[in-house]
Amino acid sequence: MGVNNECPPSCCTGDEILCVGIPCPIDIVLLGLELTVELPCIRVSSNGELTDDQIQQLIGVLEGVLGNLNGLFGTEE
Repeated sequence: MGVNNECPPSCCTGDEILCVGIPCPIDIVLLGLELTVELPCIRVSSNGELTDDQIQQLIGVLEGVLGNLNGLFGTEE
């Protein structure tokens, strides 16, 4: 796996509802297979005020996304 010490700046600007910026690839070895995961930006933003129903729907979606990421990268004990 190659080593690159320079990463571009994060995509997050600070005005998002949620922003996760991982500008550099992540090297993972799974069962002896070298993988590179590139996930430059997950961004959730809105142009206006969200209703309570929209907020609850958004929370449900984010819980699902974060739960799936934990399932991919988390460890079970």
